[in-house]
Amino acid sequence: MASWILVPCLVKLRSEFNAIAPSRDKASDGSVGDAAHQGSQSDHNPDETGNVPIRDADRVNEVHAIDVDVNLRVPGLSMENVVQFLLTRCRSGAEKRLRYIIYNRRIWSASNGWRQRNYTGSNPHNGHAHFSSSYTSAHEASTASWHLEDVPVALTADDKKWIAAEIRAAVKAELRAAMPDVPTATENADAIWRKTRSDPRPPWSDTARNLLGAEITEAVQAGVAIERYPYNEGK
Repeated sequence: MASWILVPCLVKLRSEFNAIAPSRDKASDGSVGDAAHQGSQSDHNPDETGNVPIRDADRVNEVHAIDVDVNLRVPGLSMENVVQFLLTRCRSGAEKRLRYIIYNRRIWSASNGWRQRNYTGSNPHNGHAHFSSSYTSAHEASTASWHLEDVPVALTADDKKWIAAEIRAAVKAELRAAMPDVPTATENADAIWRKTRSDPRPPWSDTARNLLGAEITEAVQAGVAIERYPYNEGK
């Protein structure tokens, strides 16, 4: 087969898949067609030497399609997410470089306004997604961002735990900055411990002090007023 290149816009798309999913499976990736593709009309065939649906304006032997393995190996990120993201951009007119997408027994084409149709070809495309590019010179040559970094990703349990911890820390820092003279839960617990140890009334047990300290800590963290505790008398 004569030498060929992949159109630059799809080189860029593939590189963005690699960026958002660095450890993705590439077993089902593809570009130039195999013998089965060469025997039929396909965007996987080089456009100067193969059987293709369109002849573009240049004399460069280019392939106008890529397959991308569905296993992205990123928690919360699926090929469905990426396909739907690209379809939204295509339907809005923000993206004009694709001609059609095939994925999981469905096909969407620019020619019909990107409406979903059933795909009945022999390969259901459930192991990879197929992306065919435009044959318009400006579109096929464009290496502008596909913005795959903006694909929504579902939060994992660890993500949610990290976000909650960050929010708690930020709230505590803001409250501390806004009210520097208000004692923390630990300061209140320490104060009541010192107060009860020096109290002339019948002695408190360590267990009672620990329980009261825990009560104070929980009250402060829950936002309950603590003026009743000795450290805060007169505040």
